[in-house]
Amino acid sequence: MKYALFIFTAVLFLVLQMEGGLTLYESISIALFVYFFLNFLAQLGSKIVIFDLTILMAFLTCLIMPIIFYHFYTKDNPLAYIWKKYMPIASDDYFSFAVPAVIALILGLKIPVRKLKINRNPALYIENVKEYLSRYPQLGFYLVGIGFASGLLNFLASAGLKEIFFLMAHLVFVGVFYVIYTPNKKKNVVVAGVVLLMIGESILTGMFGELVFILALSIILLMLGKKISFTKKLGFALLGIFLIVLIQSIKGDYRRRSWQQGGADPSYFAELIVDRVTTPSTLLDPQDLFIISVRMNQGWLVAETMKLVPSSHPFGNGEPLAAAVAASVVPRFVWPDKPEAGGKANLKRFWGYDLVGWSTNIGTLGEAYANFDRNGGLAYMFFYGLFFNLMLSTILKMAEKRPTLVLWLPFLFFSVINVETDLLSTMGALVKSLIFMWIVFRVFQSAFDMDL
Repeated sequence: MKYALFIFTAVLFLVLQMEGGLTLYESISIALFVYFFLNFLAQLGSKIVIFDLTILMAFLTCLIMPIIFYHFYTKDNPLAYIWKKYMPIASDDYFSFAVPAVIALILGLKIPVRKLKINRNPALYIENVKEYLSRYPQLGFYLVGIGFASGLLNFLASAGLKEIFFLMAHLVFVGVFYVIYTPNKKKNVVVAGVVLLMIGESILTGMFGELVFILALSIILLMLGKKISFTKKLGFALLGIFLIVLIQSIKGDYRRRSWQQGGADPSYFAELIVDRVTTPSTLLDPQDLFIISVRMNQGWLVAETMKLVPSSHPFGNGEPLAAAVAASVVPRFVWPDKPEAGGKANLKRFWGYDLVGWSTNIGTLGEAYANFDRNGGLAYMFFYGLFFNLMLSTILKMAEKRPTLVLWLPFLFFSVINVETDLLSTMGALVKSLIFMWIVFRVFQSAFDMDL
């Protein structure tokens, strides 16, 4: 399979170069995206391919979508011109940094940093989990119960406790994995209830990104050890892509209706879904396609950063990143005015924008360039990937002695796999989740004499 992928990728690259009307970097981007997408499907079920999602996200949002804007949504396109969403620098200028940067990220994420014997057969993780939970079948139900209760009581929490209740509510998503691998006749009811809860919460809030990332990570975990044909995996992947496009196409309309009337409108959500499914041509509406493309084009934010730095704003030289690392481990009550996650600090520092009422982010590639220029940015991307690679490898190593740690992977990494956000957001989320996980383990051990 590996050699077939190499040959297919090489042939695709040659065809794109000769017939596609693309630049060298653009052809490389498309060919590598197809390779890593097919490789992800080939390894799904036999390896823990969490960071393959990061790689695919980086290709899609930072390389593939910019190609569309360089060739279709150019300055000559009325919508792109009105909204000023055309790429602000030349294609080769952008891709000569973005392509090597994504490759550097891949090397950091993929390089072996620790030899794990069990990794040769990741299905053993699940076998160990099943054996352990057969002795403690009640653990998952306790976690689901605590998470559900925390979600209901979240509105009572003060501003300072909101984040703790947020993490506690997410114990539902950890507990459901405990339940899945527990020998209990009622587990299907609990699992179905949690899935419906996730979907319902997304509809009520109009926020679907978390749902998509958690489900994607969950599928990676649930498929470990299962032998499914490549054709079936491809079919499920295409269905998933269609559903994501479907959600993206209705998200704007649904949020506007919800915000205008001051609350969620599930019936309107269902109406939008039915409309798109029954008349698929609405998915090809030029304005809707443009909006979806803008939302998915992280490359525009990176290119805009490359245009403004250092011509209008100096390179950060790592200072904003050092502050982000410190802010990710220091609590806000100790450092009240520490930088906020979500892009505000970066947009202020590198664009000169003060964000009020909305958020956007220059992302991982944008931070790399804005702090260290081109060559330094490539080094940063490698070490950025290496850091998270090391964190995952360490957790998997620990799972040899504590098997259930594997079940916490979606909870720990669903905020990390996104390349559209900043270091403060990804590292901060991982650090907080690890600390919270450790506390939960300690509480169960000391208060309930139960070892999670």
